[in-house]
Amino acid sequence: MTISTPTTAPTTTTTPTGGKAKYSAHLSNGDPTILSTSYIPTHPHLFLVHFSPGDYNSSLVTQRPFARGETLAYMDSAERAPLKRYSTVQVGEESHIELNSDLLYINHSCDPSVRFEVGEERKMWRAVAERDIQKGEALSFFYPSTEWSMAQPFKCNCNSSRCLGTISGAKDIDAQTLLEGYFVNEHIRRLKEAQSKEEIK
Repeated sequence: MTISTPTTAPTTTTTPTGGKAKYSAHLSNGDPTILSTSYIPTHPHLFLVHFSPGDYNSSLVTQRPFARGETLAYMDSAERAPLKRYSTVQVGEESHIELNSDLLYINHSCDPSVRFEVGEERKMWRAVAERDIQKGEALSFFYPSTEWSMAQPFKCNCNSSRCLGTISGAKDIDAQTLLEGYFVNEHIRRLKEAQSKEEIK
C-alpha cells in the first residue's frame, strides 16, 4: 500500500546522564535517509521508522505483531501545542498536541490499521490496533478521526476501496460517511453534529 502524506524526520539527543531522549521533528527536505544517521528510536522493541527516498515516503514499521484492540503505545511524550501545525494531533475542539515520538510517522490511510484515541485528559492518549497487525507492517491511521481542518490537506494514495480522495479533515467529509464508516474521537463527533445542526438551520 502506498500512502502519500506529510511526513517528518526526527532529530534526537540524549542527556549526559542517559536520561530520556528529546525528540524534535521538522519537515524533511531532500533525502530523508541522510537524517536517519542521527535517528534514535523512541519505541525500538515495538516499531521503527523506515526512511525512504523522496518526500513524504517514510513510514513506521512494526517490530512485532499486535492483536486487534491492543494498545501499541501511550502518547506519554506528547505535549500541548500552542498552534495547529502539520505535525500536531487534535485532541479537543481547540486543543492540539505534538507527539514527540516515532508515532509521528504513522501515515494516513482510509482503511487504517491503527486508531488514535485522544481526549482532553492526557491519560486517554494512545494508539490502538484497529485490526490484527503483522510484524513488518507499515502502520496507518485515519487522519480525520482526530483532525477537523488540517493544516496541510493532501491527495490520498492509499488505493483502498474506501479511499476518500483529498484529505483535508473531518469538516469536509459527509457526516454519514464519517460517523458510520469510521472510528472518530468525541471532539470530532461533537464538531460534526454541530455542523449538521447549522446546515439544517
